[in-house]
Amino acid sequence: MSIDGRDDALAALRSALRDQASGGSLVIVRGDAGIGKTRLLEVVGRRWRSKGTQVAQVRVAQNTGDRYGVGAVVNMLRQDFDRFRDAGLVDGISALARFHQRQAEDPAVRFPAVAAELNWVFGRIGSLGPVALLIDDVLEIADPVPLLLAARRPGCLVVATMRADDTTERAAALLELADEVIDLDSLGDEHIARLAGEIDDDVHEALRADLGPLYGNPGAVLSTVEHLREQGRLVAVDGRLRLADPGSPISLPEGHELLLRARRLGRLGPSLLAAAARLGTLDIDELDAVADALDEGVAECGRTVDRLVEHGLLVSDDWGRLRCLCPALAAAAGAGERDSVLRPRPSAAESPKPAPSPRRAGRARSWSATETRIVELIGQGLTNRRIGSALGLSEKTVEGHLTRLFAKTGCRSRVELVTTASMAGRPGAAMRGRSAA
Repeated sequence: MSIDGRDDALAALRSALRDQASGGSLVIVRGDAGIGKTRLLEVVGRRWRSKGTQVAQVRVAQNTGDRYGVGAVVNMLRQDFDRFRDAGLVDGISALARFHQRQAEDPAVRFPAVAAELNWVFGRIGSLGPVALLIDDVLEIADPVPLLLAARRPGCLVVATMRADDTTERAAALLELADEVIDLDSLGDEHIARLAGEIDDDVHEALRADLGPLYGNPGAVLSTVEHLREQGRLVAVDGRLRLADPGSPISLPEGHELLLRARRLGRLGPSLLAAAARLGTLDIDELDAVADALDEGVAECGRTVDRLVEHGLLVSDDWGRLRCLCPALAAAAGAGERDSVLRPRPSAAESPKPAPSPRRAGRARSWSATETRIVELIGQGLTNRRIGSALGLSEKTVEGHLTRLFAKTGCRSRVELVTTASMAGRPGAAMRGRSAA
């Protein structure tokens, strides 16, 4: 069972398994949704089993209220009981099952009541010889750390996957606990071509153009190709699949994770993505007009834009304007959205405009209330993290605002940004700018 383009990751996991003799370890495999984390675990699980390693795979169900993953461990033990060949595990399985039942009836039940049982079970498993525990999407468990420690302590190799864009405290704690982190990057074009199979080169070119940075994501490519098949847009010509309507845009399938992220933000998420697509770019200075066209409050639009940036769905161009991550996301978000008064603008390449000088920038263009407040807090000497805490934004969102401010003002430093604000007649920023300088 092969996995194209993942030789480095396979080699790193093979090395971790060899080192298991010196003690247990935790390896985190990190990557975007659809990048191939699940496939990687399937491949290494089969390879290691064929060479005599005991492999246990914990499958975590979503939204089950299984706070510590105990239910998933019980299911794993029952499924793999014959493989472990240890009748003594029966008592441990029964004890964990009882705790899981109590937890379902009373969510306030705390972990210490079962910690000893988990330690005992994994200690017993670890005594059977080399054991690898594979956990996909480990952060679907609300508090996975006790389980990981219990498995690692007796010498098991624990390989767990997580999303690369998860910046929560739980994710940070997990990375701190890990002995090694393996990042899965996008696959190269040659690997994607082999993965997608019999589709024509022209289809690959269309996918590359419409998926943009997602073209190296095997999950995105395969699901989009399948979506094209379901739509009847792929036809066989001389043994190769070609697009029946090459002039029509390609969209992400309905269930793609990026589209679901936008929809979790409410109706405004897809609407603002569609607006960005219709306009070509979404300029923060024009948010009032966009809010009017969508019949929404400008403050709520601004908050949703911040979330779209934070989730990587809107990205900044060289002028500090926002655009959809890729055309396929824009097409999917725009499907079903009502037509609006928004009209496309010429692209930056069609109507180039030089960056304004720092002295004129503050007067030439309006700043949003959030941008103005960020500059004021910079003038007070706050870091991006502290600014985010003060405004209820993530550090990444603050950085995104600053990137756009630098682009549209021409400023090259935080001090120059505060000075520009004072020249633009913002008394609060001007007063605090003296301390920043």
